Amino acid sequence: MTMTLAKKNINYNFSLIVALLMGLTLYFVTSSVFAQPSQRLLLSEDIIAQTQKLSPHEQLDVINNINSQRSEEAKVLIDSLVQQHTQQPLDNTDALRLSLLHCFNLLEFGEFNQAIILAKQGEINARQYKLDTARPYFLQCQAAAHQSLGNLLQEQLLTEEALRLARRYSEKQAIVNSLYARSRLNTSLENYNAAIEDLRLALAFFDEVQTQFQQWYLLPISFIQSEISNVFFSMGDYVEALHYSEAAYKEISSFGKIKPTITMNLALIYIALNDKPKVLNYLHNIEESNTKIDSDRDLANQYALLAIINLYVGNYDIAEQKALSSINIFTKYQEPIYVMRIKRTLAKVYFAQHKDNQALSLLNDIIEQATELKQFSDLEEFNQIISQYYAEKNQFESAYQFQVQRFDAAKQAAEKLNNAHFMQYKAKITAQSEPIDPPEKSSNINQSLILTALIILIMSIGLVIFITRNPRNTNNVKNNIENQQLNINNMLDNAKHGHYQLSMLLIDMSHILTTDMPFITPRLKNTLREQDQLFHHSPNELIILLPHTSPIGAARVVSQIEHVLEEWQTEGKVNIGVASLHQLDSFDALLKKAVLNQLNKIKSQEHNQKL
Repeated sequence: MTMTLAKKNINYNFSLIVALLMGLTLYFVTSSVFAQPSQRLLLSEDIIAQTQKLSPHEQLDVINNINSQRSEEAKVLIDSLVQQHTQQPLDNTDALRLSLLHCFNLLEFGEFNQAIILAKQGEINARQYKLDTARPYFLQCQAAAHQSLGNLLQEQLLTEEALRLARRYSEKQAIVNSLYARSRLNTSLENYNAAIEDLRLALAFFDEVQTQFQQWYLLPISFIQSEISNVFFSMGDYVEALHYSEAAYKEISSFGKIKPTITMNLALIYIALNDKPKVLNYLHNIEESNTKIDSDRDLANQYALLAIINLYVGNYDIAEQKALSSINIFTKYQEPIYVMRIKRTLAKVYFAQHKDNQALSLLNDIIEQATELKQFSDLEEFNQIISQYYAEKNQFESAYQFQVQRFDAAKQAAEKLNNAHFMQYKAKITAQSEPIDPPEKSSNINQSLILTALIILIMSIGLVIFITRNPRNTNNVKNNIENQQLNINNMLDNAKHGHYQLSMLLIDMSHILTTDMPFITPRLKNTLREQDQLFHHSPNELIILLPHTSPIGAARVVSQIEHVLEEWQTEGKVNIGVASLHQLDSFDALLKKAVLNQLNKIKSQEHNQKL
């Protein structure tokens, strides 16, 4: 019980090496097992017929890879599998994945309420089948549906909860998807740095997540690259925006309807850079492509972007036609905000065609609409367009009136943005504070995985022995241990010399899953003050030093930590020993007192149980 910190940390680092090697070996051994559908199949003209020759499990992999790019073909394959499932039921895992892919496919066609219903039922089924690892994906589908419906608070709550569950169950595909969703949310709230951070993290380990043992749903990397380009574009960093859009353009997952979207994004970037030849080149590429757009909403988005591009290059009649077509589709789908924004483009087209009265009439209409919908950022821009028009006509009184309205809209937009930031903060706090069920043991780990793990273990033993005998690695471990011990000793010495109280908490983590440890540490640090320090004492023990803290104060911290750890415990209760520093105490003496306090608590609990 009183083993020195150095020895325990050597064992801890040894365990980390074993875990690392097993993970690396698992990657190399199983990478061939998780082979993705061939690019030729994904681009095939008769993809439906070819895919239906495959097993249901393989068909689901194909659907995952084309769901966002070739949505109509994905829908046909999904409907076929749903029909097949009614006659010859799929196993629980495949049935659940089919439901999940169906949910995301509904989003592509604007059927958001149906997607929410399906996602809620899917999460219930995931609990019933004890496949909790699927839960964050269904929450992501719900969040995306609420985002499209304009339900900001629901979107924020669901996105944060999905990310929390993804980390809880170590679902890296779900983590990537959630980071992407959260980045889009942050971009809408103008939190550009946070959005960039999330997207770069998602890109950093995208290759790794593709080898996840149980495939559920993963966004194509081209979507992430395109989104990071959009964020840089919003920030005015057109060079970085161009870099990521070009990377997305070259990516093999850039096919189907995403290809023309990325191409149009490149054209928009070159509009911002005022490079007309490049804009014309990409416009020509779009016109030459034979990409079939099977969703009316996607077609409406494409028309809206083409209206902007054609306006820039001087094709005013084409720009007008594209804008009107987009407005008609979005009006059909009752999307007033999109209609309003495309009318802004149409007004600019009318100005270019010298149809000033039509342009002003349209702008006045959308100003009234923006006011009714409380879209203050749009309202600010609309007023600026009219103000600028009157200023160019030397009608300065009218220009001033619209400029005043613009400033008022900007003030209201800032207030609305602050409220949205508060809602986002509240959503994060809610997601962190709500307890979640401990994860069920996965029921879909088959015998082949167990056999693979045994092979990996045998292979790893030899590698571990080799690495642990390597002097360079030994020196690194030794340096880390010495640095941690030095920090601890400095904290104890400072307390003694400063004559202030210091308390130690020794936390027994043996009732916590090892896979949960990386996610627990940040949560614990959030409950501590800046001057408090957390150390890994051994694989199953944490030490927290609390300067300027009495035994009573330490007891309060223990209560906070126990509340955090409740949701992570698999069985039993986490035991936290408490000790207070005296002038003559060494680290080992303080540690012994904390261990003794743990033992006394265990004895007291056993006594109470007997009574």
